[in-house]
Amino acid sequence: MIDEQVVEYLRSLVPERDELLQELESRAEELYIPILDLETMGFLRVFLAVAKPKSILEVGSAIGYSAIVMARATDAVLTTIERDPERAQEARRNLERAGLTERVQLLEGDALEIIPTLGEYDLIFLDAAKGQYPRFLELLHPHLKSGGILLSDNVLFQGLVSGDPEVKHKLRTMINRLREYNVMLTQHPDYETSILPVGDGLAVSVRV
Repeated sequence: MIDEQVVEYLRSLVPERDELLQELESRAEELYIPILDLETMGFLRVFLAVAKPKSILEVGSAIGYSAIVMARATDAVLTTIERDPERAQEARRNLERAGLTERVQLLEGDALEIIPTLGEYDLIFLDAAKGQYPRFLELLHPHLKSGGILLSDNVLFQGLVSGDPEVKHKLRTMINRLREYNVMLTQHPDYETSILPVGDGLAVSVRV
């Protein structure tokens, strides 16, 4: 992983966010809710400005932070899925506060059940249960357009995925699934993939 001093420096360069995003950042830190790292958010804004997707699917809304960032960075219609009812309710409120309810549809429920009912997308942002990433790849594949982009967050997970094979028992299954996922992505015949040491690890895959 990137040296912590470098990370802090990069985060210090991220322009100040508006009041809503700063409020969500504080709430996420206080309640240990996983949201985008600042450096990942900065990369995502620039990447989306270049890619210009018209349709986005997000798997894992949490409190709506990343959906707000992505919707503001594009003109895309965005669908986001959240399983936890309380977080889904909070995400809805935050999307409404951001004035994005006309372009962002939040679907509440199990993404493993919802994904097969959806259409095709220009870009998919995967940030849900890490232990399910291999299964998500299978489900999401037919929903990503040719030339579309799959962004997978947290694929290095605190440096544990690339580190010692022995990890704490409670994390072992998740770490092994992430390792499996990274191999699946980088060796998949339908994707060109680069894994970036940005934030907690971001895989950028283009469907060829």
